[in-house]
Amino acid sequence: MPSTPRQSYPFDFSCDSESIATLEGIVLDKLNKVAQEYLRRTGTRLMVTSARRTLKHTAFLMSAFTVEQLEGMYCRNGYPDYIRTMKSAMERLQRKLTPEETYDILKNRQEGFISSHLFGGAVDIAVEGLADKSLLTHLLHAEGFTTLDETDLGVLCIHASHPNVAKVILRE
Repeated sequence: MPSTPRQSYPFDFSCDSESIATLEGIVLDKLNKVAQEYLRRTGTRLMVTSARRTLKHTAFLMSAFTVEQLEGMYCRNGYPDYIRTMKSAMERLQRKLTPEETYDILKNRQEGFISSHLFGGAVDIAVEGLADKSLLTHLLHAEGFTTLDETDLGVLCIHASHPNVAKVILRE
């Protein structure tokens, strides 16, 4: 059986190709523009490490984080109940949660929003190998993205989300 040709992008990615292909159109279009301009100016291709993802995959990633990392990434606009519940469980158990325990908390949360990754509104771009992090941030902002440099939290990426993508609450 012949294979389907792989979509060509002006950036590399280490996540599943479907998570790139199912990004919201505006996110993929703007990301392509940023990546092309970044490549033109620096000669370096961007590496996307995460794009659209499921709630289960999000739980898997979150289960590896410390309380400080969870608070730094998910508590910028308040302190959601799911972070409070995760923190309490981690303190009670005196360990990080398993992906399954984290997933149970996320799917049963009282507050809805977790991440724009869940509905294709965000990407993470690796900082390792970047020629110019400030240029990347500038180009992302020029295309309307909001960014969070997660390197201060021990995660080596720039999180970029686009506010023109409607938030969707996923609980599966």
